[in-house]
Amino acid sequence: MRDEKLLNENVIRLDISCNTVEKLKENKITNLKQLCRKDRDDLQTIGIPGNEISKIELELQLIGLNIRNY
Repeated sequence: MRDEKLLNENVIRLDISCNTVEKLKENKITNLKQLCRKDRDDLQTIGIPGNEISKIELELQLIGLNIRNY
């Protein structure tokens, strides 16, 4: 139950740049569940730089999640 609640939280919860949040939203990635379904290649394809992808991965790991996890 806790995991599902966490997965439904907005991507803005992560400590990532505003530009990255905007790129995610432009590509209809608004919650953590949608983000966790992506992999590095998916995120690079939508224009998120490698250093920001690494930051996303770290932020997700800190709350027990990973990209391409669900």
